[in-house]
Amino acid sequence: MTEHALPCRGGCLRMSIMGAWEMSPWDNDKAADWFGDLFDEIPLARKVEETLKLEAEAHHEEIRAATAMLIMLGRVYIWPIDDFERHVELALERMRELRDVYREHGDDWLEAIDSEIAVLEARLTADRDAPAAPQPTTWKRFWGR
Repeated sequence: MTEHALPCRGGCLRMSIMGAWEMSPWDNDKAADWFGDLFDEIPLARKVEETLKLEAEAHHEEIRAATAMLIMLGRVYIWPIDDFERHVELALERMRELRDVYREHGDDWLEAIDSEIAVLEARLTADRDAPAAPQPTTWKRFWGR
């Protein structure tokens, strides 16, 4: 791999690896290809879409689980690009519907749903200078371990 020194804030130099455009594990050519192959081999995106189209009242748990897959993996260079925006928008639509289903469970449930909606909304923003996307409020154990 070829490395190049790049200027960074404060006058320091950082190393850039050829084919990598950011430091996240999915922000490089080989990882993007790997994720593309993975989604070609495993029909996860299709299963998520099918689940998001189910009736909300009867299948709210499954819809929320499918949305969780988009929260975890729904990023450009990971999720199939031809499906990405459509799936995130569908998940947003369904999660907004789920607010009515979870309303009877109380404010904590609505806060959880709203935080998941906020993550999905941030994923549709193509602005790299936008503030960091929020994390779902009830997922602290998931992200912390």
